[in-house]
Amino acid sequence: MRVDGWEQRLDEVVGRHMALPSQFGVSDCWMLPADAFKAITGEELYAGVRYRTEAGAAKQLRKRGFNTVEDALRARLPETGRLLAQRGDLGVVEINGVISGGFFTSIGFMTRGLRLPEFLPVTIVKTAFRVE
Repeated sequence: MRVDGWEQRLDEVVGRHMALPSQFGVSDCWMLPADAFKAITGEELYAGVRYRTEAGAAKQLRKRGFNTVEDALRARLPETGRLLAQRGDLGVVEINGVISGGFFTSIGFMTRGLRLPEFLPVTIVKTAFRVE
């Protein structure tokens, strides 16, 4: 359930990640949707996820029985059509065979690029998940 004031907290997540460097465990394609989920619901997407490297991130996923960020989101949230997704819903894109998580904003789908956050058109989103 979305908590009161989630819109403001989601805007703060956007601002914070815009200012952070791209770094595993700080601002990456998992932390971005996880932080958005917490801002919207007040809950952790998955508790205790901590890592500093790409290998560490993969280990955290495997530890929970997942191969990709998409698998982890699908296990927790109902899927929705990418064109039906609302602000704050989560999703993934697949670019050059790499799956990256993010969330829907008022100006597009926010995910983490190699160096900076990116706002992509919603039509590029592979799978969207509803945050209720």
